[in-house]
Amino acid sequence: MPYYKTRLSCFKLLIVLLAFGSPVCNLQAQSQHKFRGSNLLLEGRVNYGFLINHHLEMQIFNSHFPAFEINLGKETFGEYRWQRMYSYPFIGISYWYSHLGNSPLLGSAHAVFPYVNYPLFRNQKHEFNFRLGLGLAYLTKCFDRVNNYKYLAIGSHVNAAANLMFEYRWRLNSRFNIATGLSLMHFSNGSTKTPNYGINTPSVNLAFSYRLSKENPYLTRKMLPELYEFEFDGKRSITLDLGTTIAYKDMGSEFGKTFMIYNLFGNVMKPVTFKSSFGLGMDFTLDKSDIFIASEKSILFEHEIQKMRIGVSGAYKLSMAKLSYMFNLGFYVSGKVRPSKSYFKLGIQYDITPRIFTTLCLRTHFAQADFVGIGIGYKIPLIYYTQKK
Repeated sequence: MPYYKTRLSCFKLLIVLLAFGSPVCNLQAQSQHKFRGSNLLLEGRVNYGFLINHHLEMQIFNSHFPAFEINLGKETFGEYRWQRMYSYPFIGISYWYSHLGNSPLLGSAHAVFPYVNYPLFRNQKHEFNFRLGLGLAYLTKCFDRVNNYKYLAIGSHVNAAANLMFEYRWRLNSRFNIATGLSLMHFSNGSTKTPNYGINTPSVNLAFSYRLSKENPYLTRKMLPELYEFEFDGKRSITLDLGTTIAYKDMGSEFGKTFMIYNLFGNVMKPVTFKSSFGLGMDFTLDKSDIFIASEKSILFEHEIQKMRIGVSGAYKLSMAKLSYMFNLGFYVSGKVRPSKSYFKLGIQYDITPRIFTTLCLRTHFAQADFVGIGIGYKIPLIYYTQKK
């Protein structure tokens, strides 16, 4: 289906931008880093965990199993301003594999995801970090109404992969590190094809990493580059992020149909620091599956507006130069068919220009994904002024 291919290709692009999206350095700034080494570290990690049975139908998948990672990471030292503001994180890419307990129903999982490893505490020998990774996964088995009807967790082979991890890292010497941590791996297709309960695997892990080249001496000389036009400049402002997304649901396993979803959103945001903005949001969602379900249940719409779900939410944006994470937690105020009273939306925004951005968002109702949408938006400055002296 063309919608699927478009959504998937844009999804891949935005996932790559998660780890590597950052402002383009000007030539003068580049010339200041004359001794930049590769700063690359190769890491192997072994995980041991289990599958969370968050739905009754998944209790048959009750086993413990290992998972393995190969990571290639880069240590930053301030080439871009966002690296300085986030305490010089590691950025990298990971390959993750597990046989998921050797279950003939679950099959095995392969995932590739860029990640950012944010330092929470760091000195010469010890680090506590938080890692966030988003990418793509391929599951060798998925739901099939004839051959695999008990597997209600995932309805498609290709899925999104999300990884969260808290880790402790010990620097043995200039070449070797050892790390241990707690992580959560999540697979979901965002209800683009049902069923989609999702797979969640918490685990403990142990890792060894090796620096591929001699340590860059400039890693100890952390830098603060100049400000870029996409970034918070300390002046007070209020901006309206207005945008639209499109999505679809393949509900063939339930109704034998595919439904389109159209969403118009607006977030009024006030930046308070280089990293954080707070605000209020609204969502206007026309989900064609809601109309179909209403007809099946003989629910009548007195007005056309009742076919649309309208939601209001609190909004928070975490910015890294051109790339931002958008979080909305809200509730529905309109719509005759509502899967839930409240909703949560996680979005990734990438600024093409200072005004135009692309977005990839996931909306959920508690632990159940509603849809994954891709779209475009425009930033409208409402108020912009300097502080009075």
